Amino acid sequence: MGGEHSTPLGLIEALNERHESFGILQIDAHADLREAYEGFDQSHASIMYNVLESCPNMKRLVQVGIRDISPSEVNLIKESEGRIRTFLDWDIKQRAFEGMSWGEQVKNIIDTLPQKVYISFDIDGLNPGLCPNTGTPVPGGFSLEEINYLFFTLMDSGREIIGFDLNEVSPGENDEWDANVGARALWNLVVLMEKHLRK
Repeated sequence: MGGEHSTPLGLIEALNERHESFGILQIDAHADLREAYEGFDQSHASIMYNVLESCPNMKRLVQVGIRDISPSEVNLIKESEGRIRTFLDWDIKQRAFEGMSWGEQVKNIIDTLPQKVYISFDIDGLNPGLCPNTGTPVPGGFSLEEINYLFFTLMDSGREIIGFDLNEVSPGENDEWDANVGARALWNLVVLMEKHLRK
């Protein structure tokens, strides 16, 4: 659990030392693949760039819901030779508009993941109506139910979930809406891990 998205780096680096091979499932509005943001190379916009640099055992980064991305990040994805697989929000929506169910799309997402998976859940991957006070909301995104379906289908696929983070939850000054949604997202992740450990 953390504030901004730079906070899980130490945990992911520890998992890199423990596991010979694993992947990350990133739910996010942003690619977070900038080498630095406003001159700072440890920012929330650089978390996945830093993971790629410091975690050689992280074999596949699968990004879902990205809808705010820079040219340098697009180039990094193209040059990654498949180490980064990005499911852009507008592509997901276009497939849905053309009749492809979320269940079918989830299967395609999970098929790109290795056996061991770490979940990195930035709350701004959700529709901003669910997290209006997060630091960098972007139009588009998912319902919480869609993300829950993705996570529990991942568990049912037989993948080993080795950890998770939930970040960028920022309650408003005058309401508790973001905190409510964040607490429900966290509860679902805890239930997911508990069910996974009991399998």
